[in-house]
Amino acid sequence: MEKLVERAKNNDSDAFTHLILNIERDLYCIAKSKIDNENDIEDIIQETMIIAFLNIKKLKNNSFFKTWIIKILINNCNKFYKRRKHKSLEDEEIERIGSVEMDLSNIEFKDFISFLKEDERVILTFYYYLGYTTKEISKILNKREGTICSKISRAKTKIKEK
Repeated sequence: MEKLVERAKNNDSDAFTHLILNIERDLYCIAKSKIDNENDIEDIIQETMIIAFLNIKKLKNNSFFKTWIIKILINNCNKFYKRRKHKSLEDEEIERIGSVEMDLSNIEFKDFISFLKEDERVILTFYYYLGYTTKEISKILNKREGTICSKISRAKTKIKEK
């Protein structure tokens, strides 16, 4: 992956495309854990890829590409969420009606954790659905590993109680 990052830094768009193809599932699942509307998810991922492509030369350590782009994605999701707060409820309902549903396996996982707080949903998506370690999650979310472990434990307790 590091060689692809280096090539992408040298304006190789094919290398950048390969990088994105390697992590597109992760990007989608993370965005889906934060945003419901499929069209919005696609827009946020596309915006993330554009930002990453335009700024990849600023990435100091090639081995952190995945962490770096996921942070960009999370920031874009958070910006979207803040903008969306200001929309009217009527607009929101129209968007929900027009949204495309994702495949059944993703719906089941999303429904399974839907009652949890947003940060718990994101962490569980990273941990159980995408297979990240607590150490990787702590780097991506910029939180202590102990905090990640605690949130996983509390979320598991909530799921058991439900």
